[in-house]
Amino acid sequence: MARLSLALLGGFQAGCAPAGRPLTLARGKARALLAYLALRPGQTCSRDGLTALLWGDADAQQARNSFRVTLFTLRRALRSAKLDCLAVEGSAVALDPAAVDVDVLRF
Repeated sequence: MARLSLALLGGFQAGCAPAGRPLTLARGKARALLAYLALRPGQTCSRDGLTALLWGDADAQQARNSFRVTLFTLRRALRSAKLDCLAVEGSAVALDPAAVDVDVLRF
């Protein structure tokens, strides 16, 4: 089974292990969302909490729209890399700890 490999120390790098294929995320907020979830593997985060964290300075409607677009971007990138590690159920979002390897957590 392919795993998501994240290097957060010294800069953001994401890839598919063991093949080593890079995961391309053009949006900075998508990288931030993935990194935040990766540092809490298996813990669910609410959409509202993530929206407030990443778009706290935007009005509520714009923040929700931005979150939806960013989540869509992240899901599409993970699906393209054949990584099944993101769980989205209702208002909860989480990464499967069995499918993610994060350098910060190993350190």
